[in-house]
Amino acid sequence: MRANGMSRTQRSGKDLVKEISVLKSQLKKLSTAMEADASDGVNGAISAVQMKSRAAVDEAIEAATNFIEEQTEHAKEMADTAVEKASEMRDAAADSLIKTVKERPLTTLAAVVGIGFLAGLLCRRS
Repeated sequence: MRANGMSRTQRSGKDLVKEISVLKSQLKKLSTAMEADASDGVNGAISAVQMKSRAAVDEAIEAATNFIEEQTEHAKEMADTAVEKASEMRDAAADSLIKTVKERPLTTLAAVVGIGFLAGLLCRRS
């Protein structure tokens, strides 16, 4: 029954202790690997959230920039239209004045003298 001075029970006990030690070692390695995977998973999730939030912020900035550019273009068009209309009105008023002076020179002269007289009276009172 005894081989090499050990009984079968002693060998089984020692084998069992060795196997338990090996299992403990494997469990520690597995635990460490799981912690690393969990940490990597959390870091990966945080990284994904950061990337998505950056993308959302970039999209918002791009949309705001496009809106501002569109409004700027619209404002420029409106200003150009207003300048063009004012120029047309100025030219029409100048043409009308020239036409009136040519058609009725004495009436125009009388109106200018009357306006000058009124302006003189108002300035003298001040």
